[in-house]
Amino acid sequence: MLLVLLSVVAGCAGPHATPGGAVGPVWCADRASVVVLGDAHGTGFGLPGYDGEGSYAATTAGWVSTLARRASAEWGTVTTVLAHTGAAAADFRPGGRWEDTAAAAETVHDLRPALALVVLGATEYALDVPPARFDADYRAVVDGLREASPRTAVLLVLGPEPGARLVADPAHDWDDYRAVIETVAADEGAPLLDLGEYLPPGGTPDAEGLYLPDGVHLTAAGHRIVHAAVWTLLTASCGP
Repeated sequence: MLLVLLSVVAGCAGPHATPGGAVGPVWCADRASVVVLGDAHGTGFGLPGYDGEGSYAATTAGWVSTLARRASAEWGTVTTVLAHTGAAAADFRPGGRWEDTAAAAETVHDLRPALALVVLGATEYALDVPPARFDADYRAVVDGLREASPRTAVLLVLGPEPGARLVADPAHDWDDYRAVIETVAADEGAPLLDLGEYLPPGGTPDAEGLYLPDGVHLTAAGHRIVHAAVWTLLTASCGP
């Protein structure tokens, strides 16, 4: 299964990033800095060697760690990771639960990176946060990044559907949260990378070996697929 999925990613001209398509000319001209905003998938949580206690920690297999190492080696890119296990979009606004996530817009203002990746939404789904509230928080994060650094391209990354919830009898399903991210991407003219095209939902038969037993967090194999999809988009955006 893993080999098939990786070949599908590698065989594409680029993952389906819509509506903005490529991540933009600034990234292709200047790859000095990238900022990643994310939840547990960005921290490396659950992977061998992870010791971040909820925050980001470099691991051998994590897709963010792999991206940081590879981008540094090929382009000299410095990657700043603002991620925390259990983080929601509201945590990347002033008043968020962690100092580094709450100051995300300030960090982007100071660094003026060519690219910021926003990988959020799973926590809201797990907690059954009202989609309207998620929309307001998520949209505010994107707007805040753009106001902080107009030169920065913001790539929205829609994760695969998690295979577990943290509340009984949730009122909303994954499509409600997917719709929020897709709508914000369309409204903002931001590129959107849908990882659901490359990873099956957690907890399904096709997900075996790609998720940890909780059906939510990815294994090393799952992280390799995410890295392949992100890397393919970043390289294909700039042509040969």
